Amino acid sequence: MAETAMIISAISGTAGTKATVKGQKRASRAQRQQQELQTRRSQRQAIRETQLKQAQLQASALGAGVVGGSALGGGMSSLQSQLGGAQGFASQMSGLSNQISIASQKAQTYGAVANLGMSAFSAAGGFGAFGGGTTPPTEGQLLKNVVTG
Repeated sequence: MAETAMIISAISGTAGTKATVKGQKRASRAQRQQQELQTRRSQRQAIRETQLKQAQLQASALGAGVVGGSALGGGMSSLQSQLGGAQGFASQMSGLSNQISIASQKAQTYGAVANLGMSAFSAAGGFGAFGGGTTPPTEGQLLKNVVTG
């Protein structure tokens, strides 16, 4: 009877673990898609802002009668550099978020597997099967049947 209960517990625990892992993968995938969309939106916004600033810089230069020159070129280069920095930062943040998401998913999976193991252990009698009742056995209880040389 106890063996049947242990088998049923293991089967239900396995099914629960599989469902949990599947749900976690789906959630992780959706979270990655959300992060990618957020990154692309952020990058597009940075490009728009840079284009607007460049247009304003050109309009100011034309208003002042400057058609070319190193000041205008330097200002444009500075804006491009700032854009590159903003996009690089957004990409790094997206990559880190992805790594965090994957690590979290793995931790949840390992937790589900550990819970399955604990369920099987409990179904098999837990610590009581070692003669220690509901508490972990002491060193002496574990070693009482060990033959010393």
